[in-house]
Amino acid sequence: MTPPAKAIEALQITKNYGKIQALKGVSFTVETGSVFSILGPNGAGKTTLLKILTTISNPDTGKAFIEGFNILTQTLEVRQRIGIVSQDNHFDRYLSIWHNLTLHAQMHGLPKKEYEHRITALLKQVDLYDRRFSLADDLSGGMQRRVSLIRALIHNPRVLFLDEPTTGLDPQARAEIWEMIENLKQTATIILTTHYMEEADRLSDRILLLNQGQGVGIGTPRELKLALTPSNKYELALGVPKAKDYATVLQQVINPLTDVPVFEEIIPLNDFTLEFQTAKPENLKEVLRHIDPSDLIRLGKLEANLEDVFLSITKRSNAQERAS
Repeated sequence: MTPPAKAIEALQITKNYGKIQALKGVSFTVETGSVFSILGPNGAGKTTLLKILTTISNPDTGKAFIEGFNILTQTLEVRQRIGIVSQDNHFDRYLSIWHNLTLHAQMHGLPKKEYEHRITALLKQVDLYDRRFSLADDLSGGMQRRVSLIRALIHNPRVLFLDEPTTGLDPQARAEIWEMIENLKQTATIILTTHYMEEADRLSDRILLLNQGQGVGIGTPRELKLALTPSNKYELALGVPKAKDYATVLQQVINPLTDVPVFEEIIPLNDFTLEFQTAKPENLKEVLRHIDPSDLIRLGKLEANLEDVFLSITKRSNAQERAS
């Protein structure tokens, strides 16, 4: 059976907790076989949205579909198709990793022969088969997160929800989880919430920016960054040999440019870089005329990073919320 083109469709989802509006009409779609990240500050509504999409909680209004199945009226079909990795690992501390995983498989009604084969293959895939009879408390944080991912994958979910899967992990463990996520994309659609901009930038096909319960931006990482990047802003990076004085070289670049009307907002920075604006790319030839080629590291358009986008959009959203 061919999976539908849309793994998830959310339409005007709202959720209130008393007087608090956790979600205010959130809508989006997720393409099958993609990584879709949801970014937002604490209290933005990320966890509430995940609880609704995974049938743990019901929306007050709105609809959502997982591979075409309604989360409210076809709950069983939805749960058969999803896997969930929550922020906490939630293992039975008195059972081995193997018995934790087999218990989860039995809850999904999998035959013993099938789940034993699958658990063995998954543990070997993440280099944890030799630790299968260890208790969870005897594993590192990174190992526990890998086991949590395995547990969510036992029943071959079509859509996998990862709620901040690398929070609290060291860089090496985080890189291992990133590699797992990139490999999982080949067999499942992945919904990822994260606080790490680098993580979202590297892994995501599309990103939803959530702030104060509202979707305030959506697109690919590239689209979101380009939307904030000034079309006429450039960066010059210099690598000045020790034999030269950096301040002198920098002035040799700045002084001529300030006399040319087409260059604006020439700003020297502390890390041997210079920012400036010019309306036409051909004006860059004038910059190069004043630079020794041996001093030049980079000259190109200045691009916003995902953190710039996030801070800019949430700041604007907060200002609009206060004004309303």
